[in-house]
Amino acid sequence: MERVIASYLRQVWNKNDWLYKAQHGFRPGYPCESQAITVCQDIADSMDKGNRIDAIIIDFSKAFDLVRHDRLLVKIGISGLDSRVAAWVREYLLGRTQRIKVGGQNQRILE
Repeated sequence: MERVIASYLRQVWNKNDWLYKAQHGFRPGYPCESQAITVCQDIADSMDKGNRIDAIIIDFSKAFDLVRHDRLLVKIGISGLDSRVAAWVREYLLGRTQRIKVGGQNQRILE
């Protein structure tokens, strides 16, 4: 079911031009590897031109573990999805909690 929903989300968001053109990682034809290649090429091009390069690298691998469900549902609601799909996602998230570990202690952070 997750694949069906993910495929539908990509279709709607691509149709509505809702995703940033350089988004990689979950779009077909735009794997994480192509993002790394693009960044490396941009850096090489800048170095060839003698430009200064500053970089900040952030690991978002667990970013969606920290997304508040209410905010996610609002974004989904305005993204052009069929209301039945939005309702399915809302029902899926209903009653689920998210936890983080701080100093070896589990703490519930989001519902």
